[in-house]
Amino acid sequence: MNEWDQKTIPQVLRETVERWGDRVAIVHPRCRMTYRELYAQVCAFAQGLKKMGLQPGDHVATLMGVFPEWIVAKYGVLLAGGVLVPINITLTPKEMEFILKQSDASTLITMDEFRGKDYLSLLANIHSGLPKAVILLSRGGKQHAPYVDFQGIIHEGRDFAEEKVREWESALHPEKLCYILYTSGSTAFPKGALRNHRSLIGIAHFLIDKALGIAEEDRLLSYFPFYHIAGCVYMVLGAHLQGSSLYLLEAFDPEETLRVVDEEKITVLGGFETHFNLLIHHPHFKKDKVASARKVLLATGPEWYDRVKEAGMGSEVISHHYGFTEGTGVVVPYEEEDYTKRKYTNGKPFPGVEVKIVDPETGKKQAAGQAGEICLRGWTLFQGYYKMPEETRRSMDEEGFFHTGDYGWLDEEGFLYYRGRYKMMIKTGGENVSEKEVEVVMEEHPDIKAVQVVGVPDPIWGEAVTAVIEPKAGKRMGKEDIVNFCRGKLAGFKIPKNVVFIQSHEWPITPTGKMIKADLKKMAVERLGIKA
Repeated sequence: MNEWDQKTIPQVLRETVERWGDRVAIVHPRCRMTYRELYAQVCAFAQGLKKMGLQPGDHVATLMGVFPEWIVAKYGVLLAGGVLVPINITLTPKEMEFILKQSDASTLITMDEFRGKDYLSLLANIHSGLPKAVILLSRGGKQHAPYVDFQGIIHEGRDFAEEKVREWESALHPEKLCYILYTSGSTAFPKGALRNHRSLIGIAHFLIDKALGIAEEDRLLSYFPFYHIAGCVYMVLGAHLQGSSLYLLEAFDPEETLRVVDEEKITVLGGFETHFNLLIHHPHFKKDKVASARKVLLATGPEWYDRVKEAGMGSEVISHHYGFTEGTGVVVPYEEEDYTKRKYTNGKPFPGVEVKIVDPETGKKQAAGQAGEICLRGWTLFQGYYKMPEETRRSMDEEGFFHTGDYGWLDEEGFLYYRGRYKMMIKTGGENVSEKEVEVVMEEHPDIKAVQVVGVPDPIWGEAVTAVIEPKAGKRMGKEDIVNFCRGKLAGFKIPKNVVFIQSHEWPITPTGKMIKADLKKMAVERLGIKA
């Protein structure tokens, strides 16, 4: 039996409290909380939810910023037997309504305001999808009838009995569903990936604790949103499995990040190209101010291995990895000493996880060194898409491998090289954007005859959402017109950052009428003057 294999997430927290109760669990600009203090709030919140009528298996959506209260809610919901459904806070009301309905959420935990955005008004625009039970966090201590006060739930649950808490925990099982994580796919609609306790604990164990050598004295900094697997799984569970301290920033800000790393002596950082690019090129950046960040997890291209090290970070370990909402399972091992492996590969599969490369057209398994589609099988995989059996079936092959739609290869030693995406997906600033979803919205524009969306290389965002448009005859428009049209219909990160206008004869189309996206992307790169 593995040290993580037969545990549930609430059990992990309890055992950490028993071992490191007085260590700092969470640090946020508003508070510092020990593991013992966190656990008391978690148990009270679970009891309060039970009093509200929450039943085991109920789906509880969260729409919340990077607050310590989200962590309380997460553990509390799971302890009470609920299933957590984190929702992207930047989505439009229409997009949120779809997820609330599709997920069968019976309860929503949210906030009244975040970074200047009024979420009360947003709730008012979610017409038919709002659950009957809405729990609202007001950091200003305001009451917003008819919504239930977040702190009131904790207050109502302070009479929890320890034996009851143990009963709730005992009713859970490592294979039991605990999360529905929504991810954009190649379709126009988000898909809810079902995740259980065992797989998420194991992912945090191998990806964070083992690959980075995490110990109780480490201090992890997270600016990842809690609707993202890096925020809600990698960093929270990675820290709390080892009794480490988790420092939270409500959003990534390079100046604030540099300050916190320096003043709090942060030892662990992670991020995409966007994060490290903005940090290193910030006017206040100094190598000696980030030297404490000895352990770094990269979600970047190979070149960032050297850039991060040259910037004074990662003196102990820098690890690339390969992961996705449905099944993270590859990381460069802590003990790997080969420079070329550490820089150019994404690592090896976790124990019990297999990776194969297949020809995307024929499905034939590729030999070492031959590129193709990356496929993954093993305990880290999701348990299917919620209420989407056909999507689930199409994502797996007869051998049980999940087909990622990603491009890469394995070398002779089993190291994975991820080099891009086959699917029509754009990875921008750490977010996945479905090309089709953006196209569907833009096709509603009255002056657009045809539109296709691609991702092009961008030094800040990794990839930039780019719309290639053919206007209707006699119609003229500019980038600003497109951006304005998309506002309110798409989340900000999905709105095109580039617009290219073309004529009818310029569309690259196959004889069967299919769009050749690779050629279209090449055209957009050339028109925008982007250097490969």
